[in-house]
Amino acid sequence: MTKVQEKQAQKRKDIIETIVPLLEDTPFEELGVEDICKAAGISVGSFYHYFEKKSDILTGLFTRIDTHLEQNVFPAMTKRSEADNLRIFAIEWLKYIEATGLEHSRLISAIDATDLNLDGEERSSVTVLAQHFARGQRLGTLDDSLPAKEAASLFMIALRGISLDWTRRNACYSLTERGSIYIDFLLKALKK
Repeated sequence: MTKVQEKQAQKRKDIIETIVPLLEDTPFEELGVEDICKAAGISVGSFYHYFEKKSDILTGLFTRIDTHLEQNVFPAMTKRSEADNLRIFAIEWLKYIEATGLEHSRLISAIDATDLNLDGEERSSVTVLAQHFARGQRLGTLDDSLPAKEAASLFMIALRGISLDWTRRNACYSLTERGSIYIDFLLKALKK
């Protein structure tokens, strides 16, 4: 990434961070671009320099998750067993969703899932998961009936499904506790 791209990515991140608190009081659909610009201290023209459309703000929420994972989770994924590393990833991902709250989860659940960030590059969470699946498959400890990238994609679909159920049930149970049960079940099926 060039310095210009890094600056643009940082500015997008700053704008997203600025409006997250607004989303606690105002539904995204009711939040106008002007409201976003006022909160971020930018002009409407600047907004459209960083985002093609208002909904790109929601896609940017995935960047928040990826940043959290890069800083707090990926360094912990050093276990010998790739299944253990996948469990660490899953549980920490679910903890993040639960900690950011129901409204945040509703927003994420409402947008199209994507493996690309706003710069059109593969999201780090997708890359890291695929690497761990590939390693487990090479070592013969994880099922290899699917290519690693596809297995990683299905793993993320499972995580999003667990989160979506929690969201649709208005957070009536602990996402982390119930998610742990589901993830352990899934990992048993993935182990060789």
